Amino acid sequence: MKVKKVIAIIVRIAVVIVCGFLLYTFLFTMSLDQINHGNVIGSIFCILSIVLAVFYPRIKKIGSAGFLAPALAGGLTVFAAYCAVVSVFITSEMIHGENTAVAVSATDGGTPQTVVILGCKTIDGYPSAMLELRLQKAIEYMRAHPDTVCIAAGGQGGDEIEPEAVSMRRYLIDHGIPSDRIYTEERSVNTEQNIKYAAAIIARENLPTNTVIVSECYHIYRGVRQAKLAGLDASGIYPDPSSVLITMPSYWLREIFAVTRDYVFGLFGQ
Repeated sequence: MKVKKVIAIIVRIAVVIVCGFLLYTFLFTMSLDQINHGNVIGSIFCILSIVLAVFYPRIKKIGSAGFLAPALAGGLTVFAAYCAVVSVFITSEMIHGENTAVAVSATDGGTPQTVVILGCKTIDGYPSAMLELRLQKAIEYMRAHPDTVCIAAGGQGGDEIEPEAVSMRRYLIDHGIPSDRIYTEERSVNTEQNIKYAAAIIARENLPTNTVIVSECYHIYRGVRQAKLAGLDASGIYPDPSSVLITMPSYWLREIFAVTRDYVFGLFGQ
């Protein structure tokens, strides 16, 4: 058997294994009623990749339709490569974010900071599991850096009984953060608005422009980027992702699309 043929078989097996695992995570996340374009498009990508990997030699032999196999393989490869490139930027912020935040804090000889906690779904006025992880990380950081203030950022979704920021403020107070260290931004419905309205509060209340964005690991890059675009000196911190690993591929891929959208809209001035 030729070396090239062996390599091709190994690649096809690897594609089936990796895409099979990712497909499982996407479907599992959907089963939790957490359906988004990340896991929908991710599922389609994985199914196409598995089918192509298994039947590639046969598809190439289907007469005039044989060109479909390499064309589809090329398209899927380009998509995967693009996702990998964006993931490098996301991962870079994950690696350096918290070290940067701590290094410039007043506790470490820098300046006071404003912690901005990006909102997430609440249930009957209580934070969802994901939001609670963000709040716990913010509390941990604020206790370690007593000079900080924070902005709880999040408006009210259609299935929420109050703005997310109100629920977040209550949780922070219940866990020992003094009310005079907490500001709320109660109008936003997305990350861009989270940052835009938080920046307005920082300007109005003369709060530190050195900001620490708190969200999930995959969300930090976009949050920090939006903060910098708003004129803030920003870095990011995030909770331990180990408890959400099984759902992370869905949200990671969704974040790649969101980063792309932000860059495209920014390119065209929208």
